[in-house]
Amino acid sequence: MEINIRATRLEISKNALAQNMAYIRKVSGAQHIFFAVKSNAYGHGLDIVAPAAVNAGADGLAVAIAEEALHLRSLGILAPILILGHTDPRYAQLCADASVITTVPSLAWLQTAVPYLRHGRKKLLVSLALDTGMNRIGIRTKSELTAAIEFLQTNRDVYQWHGLMTHFATADVSETAYFQMQLQRWHALVDDLAQLPPMIHVANSGATLYHTNEVPTDYVRVGSLGYGWEPSGKLITDGHDLQPIGQLYSELSFVKQIPAGEGISYGHAYITQADEWIGTIPMGYGDGLPIQLQGFEVLVGEMRCPIVGEIAMDQLMVRLPHEVPVGTKVTFIGATNNDQIDIWEIAHYCHLEPWNFMNLITSRVPRMLVN
Repeated sequence: MEINIRATRLEISKNALAQNMAYIRKVSGAQHIFFAVKSNAYGHGLDIVAPAAVNAGADGLAVAIAEEALHLRSLGILAPILILGHTDPRYAQLCADASVITTVPSLAWLQTAVPYLRHGRKKLLVSLALDTGMNRIGIRTKSELTAAIEFLQTNRDVYQWHGLMTHFATADVSETAYFQMQLQRWHALVDDLAQLPPMIHVANSGATLYHTNEVPTDYVRVGSLGYGWEPSGKLITDGHDLQPIGQLYSELSFVKQIPAGEGISYGHAYITQADEWIGTIPMGYGDGLPIQLQGFEVLVGEMRCPIVGEIAMDQLMVRLPHEVPVGTKVTFIGATNNDQIDIWEIAHYCHLEPWNFMNLITSRVPRMLVN
């Protein structure tokens, strides 16, 4: 049984998840939304976010590695699951038995996996990856694509060709030349194929939001959009219909008045200039807060108060304008009655993007599902 004693917590909003799913479907016309929950649901908590996303309208889930997919199955999730990253061919039957759609990057992968697949068992659901310019994994030539399709057809006893995909590297920037080049490469590889699988998925969050008239959107696979983040960093749109699903809170655990000339925290990087009220918050870099957050103003109640001194592993200190009661709520990400700190503000202060920042939050911070 998990016991939560600290007030430090990451709250996940069911309503925000549902609003984001509805918005994605509205702007893209998608019939099938695959929501990326890789890397512990972008730091929000896989076990909480994955079932909540399905309940909120996601038609499938996307992960990076087989272990994440198998874990979702162990939770009892029956929705379609897509592995986006590389899977060792030796574990092809394990993925097949779990009915997991597996990204296949090459003809060689298909050939290598055959001895590990068993006749009479479930077939492996294959999504062929095409590399049009991300230069990560995938088939690059028409000859290899044709050979891979032929190999799938020849080995229908163990394979089922289920999907075809590529990944756009710059779909979320205003300069579209590289995106257009990737799109042309996609069409050159795919347009004259004699047959296509049922799942054509090329639209990531950027393409889903900014290129809906240029790419297929029957299936979309989204990460940042589902978490309520406008993928361009508000440079293209302001994401006004997106709601961040995560709010990060703690509270004051100790308050004291410190005389002038005293150093705060390790190394005394901050020295009190006068008699100052200092509050302690039970959260530190052991919870994933970047040490670069020193100086950032968090909300103590309704007041913006700067983090002073070096952030320690388990605690940090803030300068208060006056004595404030122990137990006062502290907002790192979220809204109060009169103010708010959004993910962009806190992440950019540390020279990070929201998806970078949230992935830092460790498992020591409990995740809680709220309305």
